[in-house]
Amino acid sequence: MENDNFDAVAYFYSMTEHNRLAKEKGFLPVTISSMDNLEGLFEEYRDADRFVAVTDTNSGNLSSADGAYGFSRHRAYTVFILSAYEYGNMQSRQKELELCRTLFHQFVSKIIRDKYLYEEKMMYFDTHSIPNQEIGRYYLSGMTGLHFTLYVQEPIELIYDDGQWT
Repeated sequence: MENDNFDAVAYFYSMTEHNRLAKEKGFLPVTISSMDNLEGLFEEYRDADRFVAVTDTNSGNLSSADGAYGFSRHRAYTVFILSAYEYGNMQSRQKELELCRTLFHQFVSKIIRDKYLYEEKMMYFDTHSIPNQEIGRYYLSGMTGLHFTLYVQEPIELIYDDGQWT
């Protein structure tokens, strides 16, 4: 966090690299643009079979209580926790899905802990609700897991500069 913005890619990479379960089971952090663009995942798929894939794009909005002052940026970051299983073996799939669920719960516990550290920097994690969804049976031919979304709110300074306009 060298700048004033929350860096979701760096945050989730660090979380993956420092979590004991993720390290023990070989989860590799990768960056993807969306589930429609899995380039970062496919580049590593030959060498690894477990991933924490962080999207480098996000959706969000700017808002203000009165529409004129004190704007905040609200952004949604999506993270996928994925693990390969023996294709066609539903017991293997269930085992890997359970591993992904466990890692997700550990990530959420760290997010809750970190929430207070980031609040000091005026970055607010919405931990009231962290939406998540498990991935269907035949996703990516032999991958299972889940994805979740972390909502972050941070102030943004919007200043009109006459010099930017003709």
